[in-house]
Parts: sequence; C-alpha cells; structure tokens
Amino acid sequence: MPNQLLTLVDITPKALPILANKCRLVDKINRQYDKRFGIEGRKIGGTANLRLPIRVIGTFGAALNVEPATENFLPISINYQFHTDLQFPTIALELSADDFSQRYVKPCCVAIANRLDSDGSFFAYQNTAQRLGTPAQRPTSYLNFSDSRAMLVSEGMAFDDIEPVAMLHPFAQSSMADSLKGLLNPQRDISKTYETGMVAKSTAGADWFEDPNITSYSLGTLTGSPVLAGVTTAAGGSAIMTSGWAQSGVFNLSGLTNTAAQCFVGDTIQVAGLFPVNPQSRVRYTSPAPGGLKQFVVLPPAGYAPMVGPQPPGLQFNTATLAAGTFNAATGQYTSSGSGTLAVTVGDPAITGGQFQNTFASSAFTGTPAVTINNGFASGLLSTENLYFHRDFMGMVMVDLPLPRSVEESYRSTDEDLGISLRIITDYTINNDAEPTRIDVAYGYGSIYRSMGTRLSG
Repeated sequence: MPNQLLTLVDITPKALPILANKCRLVDKINRQYDKRFGIEGRKIGGTANLRLPIRVIGTFGAALNVEPATENFLPISINYQFHTDLQFPTIALELSADDFSQRYVKPCCVAIANRLDSDGSFFAYQNTAQRLGTPAQRPTSYLNFSDSRAMLVSEGMAFDDIEPVAMLHPFAQSSMADSLKGLLNPQRDISKTYETGMVAKSTAGADWFEDPNITSYSLGTLTGSPVLAGVTTAAGGSAIMTSGWAQSGVFNLSGLTNTAAQCFVGDTIQVAGLFPVNPQSRVRYTSPAPGGLKQFVVLPPAGYAPMVGPQPPGLQFNTATLAAGTFNAATGQYTSSGSGTLAVTVGDPAITGGQFQNTFASSAFTGTPAVTINNGFASGLLSTENLYFHRDFMGMVMVDLPLPRSVEESYRSTDEDLGISLRIITDYTINNDAEPTRIDVAYGYGSIYRSMGTRLSG
C-alpha cells in the first residue's frame, strides 16, 4: 500500500493537546469565557466583554428595599498574535502523524506555551495589588503562603471545589521545599518533597506548581514626601469613589521630588487611613501587609496596551497625556512633573461605600494623607513575583484567527473546554521542495478579581 501524505487536517488536532499540556500558568487561570467571546474572524485589537456577577448589600426589617441589579463588564483586549514558523521538506509528510508531531509540531507548541505563560506572568504581577514577602530574598516562610490564603478568603473567595494555586519560580520552589521538609507532614508528602525537590500539593491551602516563566522586576520609588492631593472625587477619574464600580482610577500625588523618576508599573502603593474590607460583609479586616493598609497596584495610563513580556517595537497603543508628570512606555516608569506632582493610574480604585465597597476609610484618611510604596522596601531591589491565586483572579481570552484563501492549505482547531484556538497555515516553495508553515494564536489577558490573587515577592 503506498504511503499517504499528511495534511493539516491530520496535523493540527495533534498540536492542540500538546500546547495545552505545556502551559503552566495559563492552565490554572480562568478560560471558561473563551467560547462565549471567541468570535470567528475577530480582528487583533478587538475587545471581549466579560460579564461580572452583581453584588447586593441587603437590608433589615420587613420593608422592601430594591437595589439596582448593576452588571459590570470587564473588557479584555485581544492585543497579541504570536506564531512560530518553520520549513520542512515535503518528504517529512511521509512520517506518521505521531512522528511528525514529535519532530516538528511539539517544539513549536513548546515555544508558544512558554510565550503564553511568560505574558501571563508579566500581566499577573503588574495587575495584582496584594503583596507579601521580602523582595530579593527567596521565600522560606510558610506563614506568607497561609496568610495569602487568608487574604483571599477575607476578600470573598468562594469555598468551592476549586483549590487555589501557588505558582513559584524554580528557585523559590527549592527554598520552600527546604524550609518545609522538617515540618509535620504525611510521610508520603515528605517523601515526594525529597524525591522531586518540590513542595507537595495541598500545602498552605493550595496546589503548588513551578514555572520558570515567573517574572522578576526592579522596584520603583516615590521620592520626596509624597501625599495624596485631596480625597474627594476629582475630574479626570479619581481613584477614590464613594459608590459605583471601576477597573482603575488615578491617584493625584504631590510632594514628590521635582522631575524625578518614580514608580514602575507593578509597584504597589498604600495610602494612610485606607484599609481593605470583605466585599460581602463590608467589614474592615487587617491585612498582614505592613500597617494593615489596602494595597493598590500601579497600572499603565489609559491608552496604553498591557505591558506583558518582552515586546517588539511599536506594539504599545497610542500614548496618553498625563494630568501631571509623564510615563515611559518602554520602561513602564512614571516621572514627576516640574512641580513634584504626578497622576498615577492604579487598580482597583478605592470604593468606600455602596454595593461594590472594597475599602474602609478611617479617621486617618483626611486632608492630604501620606503615601508609601512597596511595603517600605527600597527601590532597585530585584524581586521575583511568585503567585498565590484562585482561578478567577485573571483570565485569558484566545480567539479564532481567519483562514486565508490564497495559500496551499490552512486549518484551525479549537477546543472550547481547553479554551484554546490554534491556526496552522502552509504553502509550497518549488525552489527547494519545502513547505514553510506557521502556527498562530491570538490572545489577551484581563483581571477578573484582582483581590483573588497575591504576589509573594522573593
């Protein structure tokens, strides 16, 4: 029986499970909305709106007190198209589908999976406000991880069948395994720690995984004597709200050194007198972070694409003019104005009342309260941002790319359960009897509930 040449119909379905199995971080975050918003042919730069659940306050007594059923939407921009390209001789199509997958498809999928995880790790640390640990010191404390779980529970994490995840850089995983090896644990788990060098699952209330794509960055600063310039809602989008809901806001700072480099995207800011609350009971709780204050994460200003991973030139969206100071899209750093003021975008904003209250304002929050950064740690420290999170703290949307008609062959494979869509295109070059082939994915990340994740700096 003569050999039968493989086609993309044979090859593409093999790529899908390989890609899914090679993802670490992306495999643990929310992708259940992909099929709802993965519209065929969506253009890069399109936006998928993800619906968030309503929240209600409730009331005492017999009288009816109807609350508005306010539905909020989280826009996730499909900003990125990543692909791997290779060229193989046509004789390779005489291989079995399994052999071809191992020799050609698998290396491509490994590269794509690493890119997805790397981008997800960048997005996670730059969009997660809650932060524990000591920058530039590998983690060794069990308490930081159990406190991370306590913070998620205090922020309304559901007690369901989805267990949180601890995602650590390999060196952080190593230091934690060494720290925990002598604790009282089931003998089977202790054996696994010795045999694998990794912390056993179901430790500190989470499943533990390692990912070499966990990101490091250098901490920024706020020079001078920074204060929040006013505490009422200001034109231009203040980050202080008495009711309502928003994904981000602007802290208007003053008292900074004139025209000086300040904070980076991903830094965390604290304001005197602002404390976190449980979003269901709306009762203040004391965070294990220094001072127990609520933490706000520094974001890029409105008008910029998310800063995820190393990017080719020109990938950022149009620049935006700040009300005070400037922003460097290449480095992600803010610089104060000539009068020591700065408009910093943060997420989530402080909401001090209403259905979506997330902040308690104490008597110390008055006048021009003091502002601190990064829990008091010095600028310039290189910090590895390990993660502890519930699946719903962030999401990835992967959408279908169109199939061009002017090529020899193109095929797309989508798995709604895995939340992955992948396209393969090939053409023939007569000069060298080969077929250049590319594998593409299009995707974007978005924060669903920032408070469902914690960074463990190390």
